[in-house]
Amino acid sequence: RIMLGQEIGDSNDGLATALSKGNYEEVLCSAPAKAIFGSDLEDASSIRSIAPGVTPLDSEFAASDVCEYVTALAQRYVQEHGPEGWRQMTWVGAACLNAFVQTNWTGPELKLDPISLFPGDIGTRLAESFIATQILDLPEDADKHEIGRREHMGGRVYLGAKQSEARKCFDRDVLRLLERDGEEAYSLTPRALYLYFARLLLVDIPESDVDARDAAAPTARWWAARTVRAQQTLLEYPSQTLLDEIVKQYAAAARSLPESPVRQAYIDRLAKFMEKQGPADDFSMDDDIFEVIEARKASQAQAQDPMTRSDQLGSAGSAAATSSVAAVDIDAWEGVNDDSREIWARYLLEIAVAFSQHKMAADSTQHLAQAQAASGLTWKMTGVKGKRTKFQTFDVTQLVVDATSRNRAGDAADTETERVPENMKLNDDVLLEETALTGDAPSSAPLAVIDRCILLALCQNVENENPVNGLTSEQMKPFISRVLDRASNWSVYTTGLLQRSRLEASKTRTAERSVLQLQALVDQIARPQPGDFEAGASERLAYLPALALPSQWDLESELARRFVSLGVIRSALDIFERLEQWDEVIASFVLLGQEEVAERFVRDQLAESPDRPKLWCVLGDLKKDPDHWRHAWEISGQRYARAMRSLGAYHYQHSQFEMAAECYKKSLHLNPLFEKSWFLMGCASLQVSDWQTAAQAFQRVVALDHERGDAWNNLASAYLRMGEGSTERAWYALREATRCRFDSWKIWSNFMQTSLSLRQYPSAIHAMSRIITLQADSEGAACVDLEALKTIISVLTRGTLVEGVQPAAAKRKEEQYTRFVEHLLVDQIEARITRSAAIWRAMAEFWFWRKDYIHCLDCHVKAHRAISQQAEISYDATLFKEAVDSALELVSAYENLGDKTQTVRQPSSENNGDDEDQEAESRKSAAVEQPVCPDWRRQAKMALRSLIGKGKQSFDGTPDYVRLTDAMDELR
Repeated sequence: RIMLGQEIGDSNDGLATALSKGNYEEVLCSAPAKAIFGSDLEDASSIRSIAPGVTPLDSEFAASDVCEYVTALAQRYVQEHGPEGWRQMTWVGAACLNAFVQTNWTGPELKLDPISLFPGDIGTRLAESFIATQILDLPEDADKHEIGRREHMGGRVYLGAKQSEARKCFDRDVLRLLERDGEEAYSLTPRALYLYFARLLLVDIPESDVDARDAAAPTARWWAARTVRAQQTLLEYPSQTLLDEIVKQYAAAARSLPESPVRQAYIDRLAKFMEKQGPADDFSMDDDIFEVIEARKASQAQAQDPMTRSDQLGSAGSAAATSSVAAVDIDAWEGVNDDSREIWARYLLEIAVAFSQHKMAADSTQHLAQAQAASGLTWKMTGVKGKRTKFQTFDVTQLVVDATSRNRAGDAADTETERVPENMKLNDDVLLEETALTGDAPSSAPLAVIDRCILLALCQNVENENPVNGLTSEQMKPFISRVLDRASNWSVYTTGLLQRSRLEASKTRTAERSVLQLQALVDQIARPQPGDFEAGASERLAYLPALALPSQWDLESELARRFVSLGVIRSALDIFERLEQWDEVIASFVLLGQEEVAERFVRDQLAESPDRPKLWCVLGDLKKDPDHWRHAWEISGQRYARAMRSLGAYHYQHSQFEMAAECYKKSLHLNPLFEKSWFLMGCASLQVSDWQTAAQAFQRVVALDHERGDAWNNLASAYLRMGEGSTERAWYALREATRCRFDSWKIWSNFMQTSLSLRQYPSAIHAMSRIITLQADSEGAACVDLEALKTIISVLTRGTLVEGVQPAAAKRKEEQYTRFVEHLLVDQIEARITRSAAIWRAMAEFWFWRKDYIHCLDCHVKAHRAISQQAEISYDATLFKEAVDSALELVSAYENLGDKTQTVRQPSSENNGDDEDQEAESRKSAAVEQPVCPDWRRQAKMALRSLIGKGKQSFDGTPDYVRLTDAMDELR
């Protein structure tokens, strides 16, 4: 119930009760917390007997000493108290996590400073400098950013508030301890020490005896996963190390969850995860494209195996994701009780949201489907007649979501409440506040809060899986409307309003409400204490892990970017400057045409903090000077990945591909969760003929985003250059590329050539057909690769298609292939391309092999017409010679085929019933033999006579003209 955000009554475990009610200060001031942080120890000797290193009582105590100090006290506590100690340490860690989240995501502000949890006077020496007790109790030296905040923000330790230099250094060191893979944490994160405490108590310290901890506190792994997710949000860019840790912690948490149809699958996945742990940037060539193919085949047979490793290629296929979703067995959950279903729905939804936040839509979709099955939510997208404007006189079909929650025994459902953020009115003179439905409206029954969370996650997936355009927005709106149809939980309603604000930002009539709504969401978090009609901490945090609600600084940054989109750049600049988001500050100065001011601003910041690699990178971005990026790399101890990414981009733009590949390799060694860096490194490696590195790089690209058609194509290019042994891999890669880039004729052309080299002739036919469809209207006959067409036809005419095949199988194979070729020639080429003699001659060879002499002769006629009907033939000697050759070839075809007989079917007017036997008999009786061309001699003369007439004036007496007259004499 605590994991679900539900309050529990008085129990023997007072810490659990306080935690469930949101009384985090009570938990952090309890006896177990004092023992863990040492605040109950009276003198230095008592502390040193447990923690012999540097302690908070020492003046030189720094952030780097926190881990050793807390670890020693925490281990001592669990040794003395056994399983109960592990359980109480878990509650203290969870309270630290929720205190951090409350400070940075939801509010209201906690008065308890985490530094005060330490013993001695460190809480006084490093106390926060600005904790107001009155609304306008501002310090005397408050700057414009502090004064400019709204009145009710006076009681908050808000972003940008001044701190003492000692406290600032301590907090900065704590943030450095939370950094991973060379990615910098947000420098102004308030009270990051809370998160570091949570990390130590829930993740790091229990590693020494994780089995004992898990047995004593079954939900500890779940809390640990939430902690790592919070840590991930602090970083400038996502970390692969933390992503793997999130997956591992969630998978391990499944062992403590109640029985369900998917529980064992998650436990099995954990075992596989642990077996395959390795360096994040080590991608074996053995685990490449074939895993995708095999995974997709296997997914067709998988009914319930939702847990997929995020870093495996097999998890990265839309086909696999779709099949897994379709295979969800909803009926299998019917035997699971309501409490277990709610736990599993929340658990699966949290994993889905975590994947969605990392833009891993396929993995998110799989878990969302399972969460929906566990919850029992049923929904469908449908259309209902309605109106959107006040003066609309006719109804138009409106897209709506018809969603219904499963009836739960004793469920309080979704009681409407006023303890939610303000929903700003549109107040437009044309648009209605809400779409007025006039048709059969979908169900408006209250939805369970968890089902509203699922709808929000589904909405987010629509955005992740589709391009940014009006159609995507229209598809997302019905989800938001269903979530906001009544006020429910504070966090859920806030997320719904935020999503609506984002969708309305791009439209003129809704842009104003979009900004006002976003401003209201920013302001509500800053209230020092909730009023009577505002949600408290426990309600605000109840569903937050299952939502993609941004942190306070991200929300304010989004507001500033919204200001920029409206042209209010100066106001946006003030926010960016207060948030110390230097990239946006520089971009704002550039928009204002003040590049010199931007440079001076960055150099002023560097004068205060010369060891900040991010500032050097910002200066490098502004001046395009690679020395600044190199300096950032060196002062970070070669740990700041962004410096190498920027330097790699610089070298790539200047065609210094070898240096670019080396820079990207260094950055990806620190943090491999960068699709663009892998792609550019692959491109640079192709340029320097490093095929092995290129293949590995593009494999990682398609592992991160399986819809990158250009990456699949480049991967195939690398394979083809690695030698014949990799040609089959190239073919598979190109097949995936055509799926992702279905309208790219270049990729289809590559696929066709590779298919021919591997004798995959049906695939080559399909590729050529697709190329003709895409290019025929603009390119005409040039879109047909003549050599490829001749090869496709010759494998039939020369018998190479069925070499080494048993007679019965050879006949079936030949018949099937013949149908493919006929479709290509008749439905694609003949229907679109009529003016290429070479193509008609190639097709004539196929029809001659088919013994369809009428069609063969017709192709020869059309080949001659394609040349002879050109106006230039009367004066262009080269074209006239080509026409003469074509005419003589046509005459030869007439001579060889004209007298032949061929069985043809003619339509019959009898027996026109629907009975199949009658129709077969009718067709049989209508089949007759007739000459291919009874008057072939006359037709041949007409062709020669026409060409003689066209060339007489310019070419009379020439050898080509004489050839024509001689052929005419022979026909006479």
